[in-house]
Amino acid sequence: MNFKQFIQDYFTFSRNERKGITILLVIIFLLAVANKVIFYFETPAKLDTDLLDTARSEMNLFNDSINNPSIENCFFRFNPNTIDSDALDSLSIPEGVKRNILKFREKGGKFYSETDFRKIYGVTDAIYKQVAPFLMFETEKAKSKPSNIQSELFLFDPNTASDNDYLRLGLTEKQIQTIRNYQGKGGIFRNVADFKKLYGMSDAQKQILADYIVIKEKENVKFEKVSEVTKIQIEINAADSVELKQLPGIGDKLSKRIVKYRDLLGGFYSLSQLKEVYGLSEQVIQQIDGMVTIDLKRIRKVDLNFAEWAELAKHPYIQKDIARQIIKFRTKYGSIHESSVLLDSMILNIGEYSRLKPYL
Repeated sequence: MNFKQFIQDYFTFSRNERKGITILLVIIFLLAVANKVIFYFETPAKLDTDLLDTARSEMNLFNDSINNPSIENCFFRFNPNTIDSDALDSLSIPEGVKRNILKFREKGGKFYSETDFRKIYGVTDAIYKQVAPFLMFETEKAKSKPSNIQSELFLFDPNTASDNDYLRLGLTEKQIQTIRNYQGKGGIFRNVADFKKLYGMSDAQKQILADYIVIKEKENVKFEKVSEVTKIQIEINAADSVELKQLPGIGDKLSKRIVKYRDLLGGFYSLSQLKEVYGLSEQVIQQIDGMVTIDLKRIRKVDLNFAEWAELAKHPYIQKDIARQIIKFRTKYGSIHESSVLLDSMILNIGEYSRLKPYL
């Protein structure tokens, strides 16, 4: 078999074969052209700038709170239905949230309660907790009150001040009710520090009012009775259930629940964590506030590099899914030297990281 015969056998095509090859080449050519041209007809996906700005602002606020703990956030009492854009800009909340508030109002929306504000797109739990104490709303009940009652500052005694006095000072009805509940249980304001222990008011609001508090002396007998109770001092991260039962309002069941939850956490770093104990009311927490101390050195840290999945998942602030992601991350990338990597890798969101950080 010579070379010419070889060429004829393998490279000579029939008429139908030539048609097939021609059609195949045309199809290949059309696909190649389409692959280049199709990009000119695609519509780029729309970027959600509000979501991006909100996330960026939250990260900036969070980083500022860590790197510059001495810088205070700028908050003041405001009505989200009437606040103008200039005043809104001075609030320490993400830009995306500010724009969404204005857009909501432009479309005819109205805020009637804190719950309505929480529904605004971009308002996270962390933002809501910061802003909620400063929100004011023009409810029907408020409309029926004299319009000449305006917020003003003056000297007052929290033991004798009336509801109208507190309204003039800018307190909400809910905050006034908290004070009345405290007094109804026998609570007495002996000094400014006692007033600052109240729940429901922001630190900034308490600090402003503290300069105007003038407490008149009461009967010595009453103060002696109170002082006997406040002599109780219990370090909550070391106390057992028997010691905890010395606190008012803490019985056998609650004391055991506190110890059990404390052991799961690895210790308390804030008295507000007691709200997470089932059956422990906020009124009892207020009552024992001055009798409990917290030793942060006793907090047991979570070993992110060597703890097993079951141990991580057992922690109330980690749970199963996050524990699984931590295990996968360290298996893939090695040891975790900085806890902030859990935030950067989006294993934890800002709220979860803030709550868990004392244990890392």
